[in-house]
Amino acid sequence: MTMRLVGIGGLGLMLSPAARHLSGSDSAQFVRIHDRGTRDERRERCRKAWSDHGAELVQDLEAVIGDGNLDGVVICAGKNGDDCRILRTLAPIIQQRCDPLPFVLHLSTVSSSFALSAHSFLQEQGIAYVNYPLTGGPAGAEAATMLILASGDPALYKRLEPILQQLGNPQFFGERVTAGAEVKLIGQLMVFNGLTGICSGAALKSECFQEPLTGQSQAQFFDFLNNGAGGTRQWDVALSKGVRDNTWDQGFMLQHAAVDAIYAAHLCLEQGLSSLTVMPMLCTALSFAFVLDKHQGAPLATHAVVRELVAGNAPDIDGFVQDKLDFSSPEKSLYAAINALPSWIQDSVLLDVDTSSFV
Repeated sequence: MTMRLVGIGGLGLMLSPAARHLSGSDSAQFVRIHDRGTRDERRERCRKAWSDHGAELVQDLEAVIGDGNLDGVVICAGKNGDDCRILRTLAPIIQQRCDPLPFVLHLSTVSSSFALSAHSFLQEQGIAYVNYPLTGGPAGAEAATMLILASGDPALYKRLEPILQQLGNPQFFGERVTAGAEVKLIGQLMVFNGLTGICSGAALKSECFQEPLTGQSQAQFFDFLNNGAGGTRQWDVALSKGVRDNTWDQGFMLQHAAVDAIYAAHLCLEQGLSSLTVMPMLCTALSFAFVLDKHQGAPLATHAVVRELVAGNAPDIDGFVQDKLDFSSPEKSLYAAINALPSWIQDSVLLDVDTSSFV
């Protein structure tokens, strides 16, 4: 029997390709997609894809649940603060309209404490919840090659696995509710350290050889050097866009990456890791905050930070970062990094989350 699903975040980069991947599938059908109404060319393509899929586009969360005849609610929307508001609104609607109660499949990147708190909150109401973060970026979502980091209820995973296999490459990391979120943040440590490494290398090459950051000769240099022992995928998926094509607004967008870096640093702190692991993540989050502040309103991806690392710009970013870090207190530095973000991003962080946050 085909699973009936509804989607929140279905016009986003990571979930929207499901319209195509699941069209004609015997496993699942999205019957309704939340549409917040933002208009641009990309979202118009997404709307058409969902309409072709057979989904109805609706404008509020009550309409998403509709008559309650559904098997699951798929959420791929925002960070802790954003998705906390969504779950807080959805829970009573689900209780009122759905029998039996659907599961909640949460695909957003959130903190491990969020996953645990959301699970406890919904479990008390008889609603099954799992958090399966996605990694691989928009290109991986489009190609159905993204990694899907699953954990929690093994029976629900088994039920969902045929659908997940049509969307990407799922892997189950055990019954702990937080394991998927933790694996995603482990991956973010690798991403951000790789990004800092390749951006630092590009800045140093520019200074040593007295050459601009961008251009074909620079791209060819790192195409070559990235094949060595220090190679990182952050050259291919991130920095090469800027160096080769002077494109800075495509990739892992700064407002999302800054929050992920904070979540990764927080998890390291919770697990008692060395400051040598925690502080680089906070430096990364602060560097993103600096770029967001310097280029207010401009859509920029993470690799745009390379432009601030060269000698001419370094004093400004150094002053911004150093003013907020206290190497004797990583926890104090963590909250300083959060407070350095634009207010609209701070609201989405919601680092200190528990079950009361959903009430």
